[in-house]
Amino acid sequence: MARVKTKDERQTTSPFDAFDGLMATAALDPQTRALAEGGADTDAVNAALSETLNSALRRWGLGLHHLRHEAQVTDSGQDIAILTGGRQTALVSEGPAALARALEAMGAADERGLSLWGVLGEGHRVPGDTPFARLRVLIEDARDFETEWTPARGGAFHRTWRTGDTLFVEVARPASPQTALSDAAWDVITSIKDRTFQRELMRRSEEMGMLGALLGARHASARNNLAALPDAHFTVQATIQTLSGPQARQAEEYRTALRLATEELDALQGQATRQLAEVLRHGLKDS
Repeated sequence: MARVKTKDERQTTSPFDAFDGLMATAALDPQTRALAEGGADTDAVNAALSETLNSALRRWGLGLHHLRHEAQVTDSGQDIAILTGGRQTALVSEGPAALARALEAMGAADERGLSLWGVLGEGHRVPGDTPFARLRVLIEDARDFETEWTPARGGAFHRTWRTGDTLFVEVARPASPQTALSDAAWDVITSIKDRTFQRELMRRSEEMGMLGALLGARHASARNNLAALPDAHFTVQATIQTLSGPQARQAEEYRTALRLATEELDALQGQATRQLAEVLRHGLKDS
């Protein structure tokens, strides 16, 4: 029979803290523990958990818009279940790697790292290189539609879809968690003031990559500690802007949304690199 956790242990291993840690990889700060401990009922807590989860899934860029995702406190109140289509996908207590594996199994990425899944079950789908004049007609029309991915500057891609009275503009720049960590490791190594040590790490990086070189220079458990962090499994890869009502049928509003989504993605990915650099620089404490 499992030992019942003490109150202090429950406080230090709260599933809400673990959930918030996962959400932080999508640059979200939901404060779900405060909501749960503030007297909110279970339905309100579950609604907030699910809304936050869906926001994170959008930013993780997994392309699973066509599926219904929820997060719910388990009956015991000691865990949070992630559900897809009403079926349990993973438990937060299982760790970020388990959730990452489950979500990856649902995805379908092409060689560029972009989702091959369509967003809409039905609706007109048009090529990504459709001329803007044609796209303008689709935007001004009342029918549902979606475009395929369109290449943009800086390694980004974008696609657009309408469902009902809402127009969605998604911008993605695929960057796996390992790529994001390697970029952060580069920032850490290039900021080292000891030039001899820096040159040694650069030399090692030729064999094992920037991240491998940096972790190899740390204590023995650094690699395992990093693997246990959500940042090793999730990172920001996409942003979405939405337009509703009359704005959703105006081509210039669409162009503004595309610009805002691109700027937001640039800012979030830059922020993620800086935060990961701090983790690599100071956060992998020996234990």
